[in-house]
Amino acid sequence: MITIHQKSDIVIPFDKIGDNCWDVKSKLIIESLAENWSNDLKDPISTAAIENLEKRLGTTLPYGLKTFYNTFGIADIGEELQKFDDIIWLKDIWEEDSPYGPEFTKEDKISLPHLISFSDYLGNGNMFCFHNETKEIYYYDHDTRPFITKMFDSIDDYIKGCLIFAQTDLFGEVKQQQVEEWTEDIIEDLFGKDIVKKWRY
Repeated sequence: MITIHQKSDIVIPFDKIGDNCWDVKSKLIIESLAENWSNDLKDPISTAAIENLEKRLGTTLPYGLKTFYNTFGIADIGEELQKFDDIIWLKDIWEEDSPYGPEFTKEDKISLPHLISFSDYLGNGNMFCFHNETKEIYYYDHDTRPFITKMFDSIDDYIKGCLIFAQTDLFGEVKQQQVEEWTEDIIEDLFGKDIVKKWRY
């Protein structure tokens, strides 16, 4: 099990999903989180189940996401990956011109028709989505206009970021706040301060 005593103990699981040892390092983090929270590990998801989801959505999932599901299922990565029944086109969550829905900006409406949710950010109504054509990752933030922001070029970066941030809970001889600062430093180095600010604050 991972225990963070110093910044160098934080595991960066991979550059890209599918890289050499990507699954070994990811497994170490996922199993450490499960042990820390006394949770059961999730079963891998079959290729057939993934193909059925793609058929329902009418588009393919990002390669890295399919590979992750095949290997770890809907694992705890520090944020809540959605169950397959809950994965949906973002535009289908609200009826068009609904008085109760968000007032999407012109900028939002460019990407809105292309986005499919796959992760609930801590269950607070914000969601991470992938673009059906480019497979880029966007963040839907229900509190701030524009509501939709491109965050990552690929799903690999999102999952990598989650697995790094999640290690904040695996602190050892140092305070959790210190480990949180270290993980944020690492994510800032990888993706920039603006991404961290939008994602975490």
